[in-house]
Amino acid sequence: MGAEKEKKGTIFLGVDEKTWGKEGTGWVDYDPDYECTGGSSNPDDRHCPYLLKPSDANGLALSGWEGRLLHVNIASFRDPLCPRTLKYLFTKAKRPSDIRVRVLQQNVPNEDKDCLEGYCEMMAELRAQTGGGDTSEGGPMGDECPHRDQVFIHQIHAKEAAGPTFARGLIGKDMLDAFGKKEISQQDFCMSTDSHMDFEPEWDEKMVNMWDLAQNEYAVLSTYVANIDQLGKDLNGAHEVPHLCMVQFTSQVRTHATKCARNLIKPKLTNAIWGAGLSFSKCHAELKVPVDPHTPGIFDGEEFNRAARFWTYGYDIYTPHRVFVLHDYPGSQHNPVTSSWGHGSFSASDLKNSHYRLNTMLDMPGGEADNEKALVLKRSKYGLGDRRSLDDLIQFSGIDLRHKKSNN
Repeated sequence: MGAEKEKKGTIFLGVDEKTWGKEGTGWVDYDPDYECTGGSSNPDDRHCPYLLKPSDANGLALSGWEGRLLHVNIASFRDPLCPRTLKYLFTKAKRPSDIRVRVLQQNVPNEDKDCLEGYCEMMAELRAQTGGGDTSEGGPMGDECPHRDQVFIHQIHAKEAAGPTFARGLIGKDMLDAFGKKEISQQDFCMSTDSHMDFEPEWDEKMVNMWDLAQNEYAVLSTYVANIDQLGKDLNGAHEVPHLCMVQFTSQVRTHATKCARNLIKPKLTNAIWGAGLSFSKCHAELKVPVDPHTPGIFDGEEFNRAARFWTYGYDIYTPHRVFVLHDYPGSQHNPVTSSWGHGSFSASDLKNSHYRLNTMLDMPGGEADNEKALVLKRSKYGLGDRRSLDDLIQFSGIDLRHKKSNN
C-alpha cells in the first residue's frame, strides 16, 4: 500500500493482447509530467496548460469559487427522477445559494411530473420530517420552496423533442441570453449533467477544488460517471474512476465505454474524449463552444463532435480523479418512457442532414465534398476553433477521422 501511495496513480489499458500486444494491456503508472513534455527532456518541448492571469480574472482570486456562481445545465426528457436530482443537488451542496440551475424540460403536460414542482414537494416532505432548518433539512419552516428562484425551467412539449443535441443547444441559447443580461460571468463555473443524478456531500466545492488541481484555465472535466450504488464508496477498494479514452465508428464517432484509473493525484488529461453525462469547466467554455442545436436526432456523434470543437478552441479534457457526481443508470435506462427520446419531431431527411453536418465538421466520409462550402460550416458559430487544427486533433487523439480508424 505504501508503494502505491508513492505513485501518481495507475491506468488500466485492457486485456486484449491479441490486438494491442502485451505492452498495450494491463496497468501502467501515471506520469503527470508526460502530459506537458511528451516524454522529452528538452525544455523547448514543454507545452503546459494555460494559467489564468490576474488581468483576466475580473478582480477575482485565481483559484477557488469565491465571488463566482456555479451554473448547472440539465436536459430532461419526461424524467420522473428530475425532481429528486434537484433535491440532491441542493441539499448536498455546501453553498446552495451560489448555484443556478437551467432545466430543458421536455414533458407531456398533465401526464409527467414537473421537475420544479416535484422538487418543491420533496423539500416540503423533508421539512416535515426534520422540522426544518438549513437546505439539507428542507429549508426553514415557512419557506415554501427553498432556492426555487435559482431554478430556471425552459419547457417544451415532449413531442417537439429532437434528441440531446437539440435540447442542450436550447440550454446553450438560454445561457447566452443570460450572459447578455450579466447573469452569467465567464469566470463562473458551469456543469452539464443529466436529470437522474446523485451527489456526494459538498459536491459543489469538491468539484471546484478538483478543477483547480488541473491548473489549467481551459480544463474541462468529463467522464461517464459511476452508478449511484457507488455513493460514498471507493470503487473496488481504491480511488478508482471511469476514464474515457476510446471510440468506435458507427454512422458517426461514438464515445465507447470507459477504461479506469486508480489513485490519481489530480485530474488526468485525456486524448480529447468528452462525455455528455458530466462536463465541468469555467463558463467561458460553454459560452464559446455552445452545443450545436442544428443536429436533430443525433445520439452517436454528439460527444466527439463537442470534444473536437472544445479541443480546437484550445480546451483540454480531463478525467476527474475522484467521483462526486453519480448517475442512476438502472432508474433511467429501465424506463421505457424516458428512453423514447430518440423518437421525436425530426424526419429521416433531418437526420440525414445532421449526419452530413457532423461528417463535414470532422472531415469524415459522407460530409460536404466542396472544400469551400465545408469551410463555411467549420468557421460558423457551431464550427471548429482556430487554436488547434483538425490535423492536430487527429495526431493527438490517435483517431483517424478521415479514414474512420482508431489507434487508441
